[in-house]
Amino acid sequence: MTQANKPFAIAIMAAGKGTRMKSENTAKVLHTLAGRSLIMHVLRTAFSTQPEQVYPIIGHCAEAVQAHILDTPAPIDKERLHFVEQQEQLGTGHAIMQLKPYLEGFQGELVILNGDVPLLSESTLRQLLDTHNSLDYAATLLTTHVDNPSGYGRIIRHHQQFVKITEDKEATHEEKAIREINTGVYVFSWPILSAALDQLTNDNAKGEYYLTDVIAMLVSDRRRLGTVTVANPQEVLGINSRKELADMETILRTHINHKWMLEGVTLRDPASIYIDCDVEIGSDTEILPGTLLQGQTRIGRHCLIGPHTTLVDAQVGDQVKITQSVVQQAELQDGVQVGPFAHLRPETVLEAHSKVGNFVELKKTRLGVGAKASHLSYLGDAEIGAASNIGAGVITCNYDGARKHRTIIGENVFVGSNSTLVAPLLIEPEAFIGAGSVITDNVPAGSLGLGRSRQVNKDGWSATRRPRKA
Repeated sequence: MTQANKPFAIAIMAAGKGTRMKSENTAKVLHTLAGRSLIMHVLRTAFSTQPEQVYPIIGHCAEAVQAHILDTPAPIDKERLHFVEQQEQLGTGHAIMQLKPYLEGFQGELVILNGDVPLLSESTLRQLLDTHNSLDYAATLLTTHVDNPSGYGRIIRHHQQFVKITEDKEATHEEKAIREINTGVYVFSWPILSAALDQLTNDNAKGEYYLTDVIAMLVSDRRRLGTVTVANPQEVLGINSRKELADMETILRTHINHKWMLEGVTLRDPASIYIDCDVEIGSDTEILPGTLLQGQTRIGRHCLIGPHTTLVDAQVGDQVKITQSVVQQAELQDGVQVGPFAHLRPETVLEAHSKVGNFVELKKTRLGVGAKASHLSYLGDAEIGAASNIGAGVITCNYDGARKHRTIIGENVFVGSNSTLVAPLLIEPEAFIGAGSVITDNVPAGSLGLGRSRQVNKDGWSATRRPRKA
């Protein structure tokens, strides 16, 4: 086996409470960034490098973190995933100590990542591994340069050779001026690290075990240590507060928007458009200001989305137009028009060239090819055939107070304005429903359905009976 092909495992530090996040019941790594939790950002990068095993080290809200990882669909091999619990958070060195029973006899390398550093790229991680293996280092540190290094451990060099890490509070005046910092991302030879952990002590003010003390021990033992410096410090920024989370969101969303514009998507005012990580958009689609594309949304080509539109886990075909509307877990096929001010709720399907217009709400409803519901309607638990027309103010009464019932409308049906369709109900093809009707019985094919009281006119009533102002 060549040095470049040595087996490696990855540990992810995810046990901390994140005190500065001010979240008593939410682990820091479960906060989301562009639609994806911090820990899932890190896990996806970790698995992209094909490690032997991945060990999330969890502690605060451990059950919630584990459940979230296991329940979230992602391109990760969950058979290689092993959760390690750090019941007491006694420092970074203590966290890695918890791995010793899991890595007994392991002779490969251990990569250490942080669960709150979500933008680390696969290419940087591979460069770190390649450098470590090709030069056969005992440990390799990832560093970067920042404008304001306050609070970070400084990388101390002698003639360009790494010498030590000096923590900010212990740095001299000259060392504080150094802008190269430790990112907390490492690769270690596991046998060397495991032996060093046995000698690690917590003889410090906080009584904790620090991984940086292991680095000092390896330097003292004259082990070969190396560094890789990442050019863009944003890639290795950690998140410790809501302010830093918001700052990172801006960085990532700018990157996402830039990517889609390079892919041929037009974004009108990118600063006002929010696109989640897992969204996909076809070329020649245009996104207008104030639009949010969230979750697993998929949008085809030549679409016009927005302004002020929200799509959540929506599946959108080609040449679709959605204006000032909300679409949640719904499917819109090619040539569909929606809005303005429509609300499409889960399990709704709009077939090709159908139309949903102003102030129309659909829930668990299928609108057939070329069918229309253009104004002020509620259609729930319904199936509406091709080329049917739903007039203004039509509602399906799908709930009897205990159960939901379906309304089935055939092809080429006309439902007049302000009609109420009381489910369960079948309206067969080519039927016509008179405006203002309350329909409680099935309507046969080709029939006229009427369900309203006969109009009565009182001659001369206005002159003698009409209320008038004094």
